[in-house]
Amino acid sequence: MKKILFVIVIMTMVSTVSFGQNENIHYGGGLTLGTDWSIDGGMGVGINLRGEYEINEDWSITPGFTFVFPSSEADYKLTQWQLNADAHYYFHEEGEFKIYGLAGLNYSHTKLKYDGTNSNYVLWGEINDSEVGIDLGVGTNYNMFFGELKYDTAFEQLGITVGVRF
Repeated sequence: MKKILFVIVIMTMVSTVSFGQNENIHYGGGLTLGTDWSIDGGMGVGINLRGEYEINEDWSITPGFTFVFPSSEADYKLTQWQLNADAHYYFHEEGEFKIYGLAGLNYSHTKLKYDGTNSNYVLWGEINDSEVGIDLGVGTNYNMFFGELKYDTAFEQLGITVGVRF
């Protein structure tokens, strides 16, 4: 399953780059700050890669992938990633400055790994969990820069993403 998802993400990004000459297609990336992405339930940081296809002046579709930098505590290590497919509705435009609302779906994956000793026994193992969730938020594009604030139901958190798009 992981390999299939990885291939889908790579194909999406490659197709976006291949059609990059088309002014209706953009690609980019940035950093994402999530309010509940660390092992202790605090903030975490991830890398976001995305493409965007402008259907018309008001609507676009944005597939993306976010990898969260792993966090560790004692003998525990938490790794997370997320695939997104969001629709953007542009409701305000002033020159190169655009504001949009967004709604979409995400597929989120979490892995918690334990490798340590407990009461004279060596223990190890991991827990994997995946969930489909909903994204709701707002964002803005200004020239080649973008910013986004969205809530996702899978990780039950607020995420802030800033980055560049071409």
